[in-house]
Amino acid sequence: MKSNQKSYKHMREDEKNKLLSNILESSSAVSIISTDLNQNILYWNTGAENIFGYESSEVVGKKKINLIYDGAESKRNALLAKKIIVSTKKGTECELRQITKDRKKLWSRMTLSPRFDDNGEVTGILGIGIDITKHKESEHHLRETMKKLKQTLTGIIHATELIIETRDPYTAGHQRRVALLAKTIAEHMKLSEQQVEGIYMVGMIHDVGKISIPAEILSMPRRLTPAEFNLIKNHPQAGFDILKNIDFPWPIADIILQHHERIDGTGYPKGLSGKDISLEAKILMVSDVVEAMASHRPYRAAFGIERALGEIKQNSGILYDPDVVDSCIEVFENEKYRFENNESISPLLTEINVLP
Repeated sequence: MKSNQKSYKHMREDEKNKLLSNILESSSAVSIISTDLNQNILYWNTGAENIFGYESSEVVGKKKINLIYDGAESKRNALLAKKIIVSTKKGTECELRQITKDRKKLWSRMTLSPRFDDNGEVTGILGIGIDITKHKESEHHLRETMKKLKQTLTGIIHATELIIETRDPYTAGHQRRVALLAKTIAEHMKLSEQQVEGIYMVGMIHDVGKISIPAEILSMPRRLTPAEFNLIKNHPQAGFDILKNIDFPWPIADIILQHHERIDGTGYPKGLSGKDISLEAKILMVSDVVEAMASHRPYRAAFGIERALGEIKQNSGILYDPDVVDSCIEVFENEKYRFENNESISPLLTEINVLP
């Protein structure tokens, strides 16, 4: 009876091994390669033959796995994957640049698994790979398309800046200084590269809505009347309306709309507060206030950096986001940030409330 059970079990194992072998060999679009730890090839299926062009008889039993790695970096990555598998006794995945017998380059996504002996020690690696070259080419094409799109949009931003500068040189200089400070604060706050880039871009044109305001009001050498100031207060909405239909990779129009809001709801044009204001707009509003107070204006001399920082510190958590305020103060006090011209450090000469 026991003899029959052993015979049946042996037959079952043979059937499973035969089935597995048939599956491996029939996988014509999937490379299945087994190596020992010395990189000798132990198994090379039909899929590997089809993909790489080497017959099984050309490579099995030989130390030729490096034939399919394209360049030193690919070989290093494969070696690193091997070290990870041996040390952790767990599988891993990686993407490798590979090359065929006829020197055609391709990308493969490899699933690498350890092979064990009876003592549980790693004796080799089983690699299952699929050709992802078309996927990689699509990714590359998409990146190039996005790069060109971003260049086009950046060109739009710089053209807009030039229009503003032609009409009002003061506003253009203000925007550049605000953009650089906002970018520095965003970097200090460890925002993503995408966010930092967007904040800089929006800073460069955040006052674009002022092109809807008569030039004589923008350069008025006195404090504005309430009616004139109401015209000024419309520029965030005007800027939003100008840019809202351009599909930037950053929420530029929304940030422009919000950059004169305050976290207690006393800002304009919508009276937004707290979390309803984006972080990018909170960074821009602090940068805008500091630059406005620290620099010369047509109707007053500069207040200077110390007073500008005192303003945001005094109103931290009231008008301005505390984290943004702390970062702004740190970039000036610890990183010795300075504006690009001497206007920013002029002494206080007059007592006039800051006009945003």
